[in-house]
Amino acid sequence: MNNNLSRIIFLLPVLTVVISYFFSSLGGYVEWCLPLLDGCTSISKVGRYGVSFYLYKIFIIPSVILMIIFWYQINKYIHKSNLLLFLSITSCIFLIIYLFALGFEGKIYRFMREIGIFVFFILSPVCQALLVFLISDNKIRSKFSLKTLLSMYLLFVVGYLLILPLDNSNYENVIEWNFALLIFLFFPLFTGLLRETNA
Repeated sequence: MNNNLSRIIFLLPVLTVVISYFFSSLGGYVEWCLPLLDGCTSISKVGRYGVSFYLYKIFIIPSVILMIIFWYQINKYIHKSNLLLFLSITSCIFLIIYLFALGFEGKIYRFMREIGIFVFFILSPVCQALLVFLISDNKIRSKFSLKTLLSMYLLFVVGYLLILPLDNSNYENVIEWNFALLIFLFFPLFTGLLRETNA
């Protein structure tokens, strides 16, 4: 597995979102805050306007394509599972659908955004959890960090269900930002542990 691939999958979308947030806040499209802690805006809103509209599509979509390559390599070299490959590629495709629809108005585009991000947020952690529990111990011995990350997913899901009745968009945005960060953090974390085990 190429460690640089996993780093790009993590860094490219994260840096793109940070830079997009900076431009969107300068343009007055979103509030200035620490979204991971304050939840003053959603990740989606950051990429809807101005130059950020183009940054999201130019940089994040290629990172999702690299994600597909990652899962293909997992299936070929690490753990053969057609189910895992199908679910992971499906997850990536729905994220691309979300990114294409982002910034456009209309019921169809809104549906594409909602279903795209919903499927991605559900399937990605499922695929990562399946990989962690299915991969043999001789390929990756130290699973503690990965299981900790998966446990954090579960906490965020429970937290999200608890705050839904409160109808507080800030709380929901905080969970969304952190949840997305953890999903992308999985890739370099997994590859780094894989390399350590097989060094």
